[in-house]
Amino acid sequence: MSPVSKSILAALAIALVIAGTLALRGPSSPAVAAQLTPKQLAEIVPPQKPQPPKLATRPVNDPADLPPPPDDDPEDGNGS
Repeated sequence: MSPVSKSILAALAIALVIAGTLALRGPSSPAVAAQLTPKQLAEIVPPQKPQPPKLATRPVNDPADLPPPPDDDPEDGNGS
C-alpha cells in the first residue's frame, strides 16, 4: 500500500467517525433565555444621566469671528 492510499484511507475513516457521530447525535433543544428579576435589571441598566445645561451661543457678529483689519503700510516688494 502506497503512502497516498494510506492517507486516503485514514481520511475516509475520520470522515466515517464524524458522520456517525453527527447521525447519532440527539436533537438539539432550543436555548432558554434567562429570566432576570427586577432587582437584577436595575443593576444592569444604568440610571439616566441628567442633561447638561445648554451653553449660550455667541452672537453672529462677534469681533473674534471677523478677519483682522487691513495693514495700513503695505510692503512695496523692495524689501524696505
